Amino acid sequence: MKHRKPRPRRSRQRFDPGSLLAQPPRQFYFLPELEIRGGLIITDGCRRVLDFTPQTICLDLGEGIVTLYGQELRIESLSGKRLVAAGRVHRIELKNKWGTDHETL
Repeated sequence: MKHRKPRPRRSRQRFDPGSLLAQPPRQFYFLPELEIRGGLIITDGCRRVLDFTPQTICLDLGEGIVTLYGQELRIESLSGKRLVAAGRVHRIELKNKWGTDHETL
């Protein structure tokens, strides 16, 4: 009879279905939101407007910077930390405020 090589055992992590219903981390509720509906861009958590032209709107959203590129961009309203912009958006650029990582949508 031939001896088999011992295989290392894989540690099985059990899935806990209760984790699906658990509360998210506390920081989750303070993350900024960016929503696009038709020709409107709605942000919650906007700290300030960094740059504004009809072709570009640059926003400070806490730990990130969002730049909207397009045509006929305008700010419809800014109250508290909620900003509503309108226009034709061609590109959205997301940058980490403290690093060089960025993503273009």
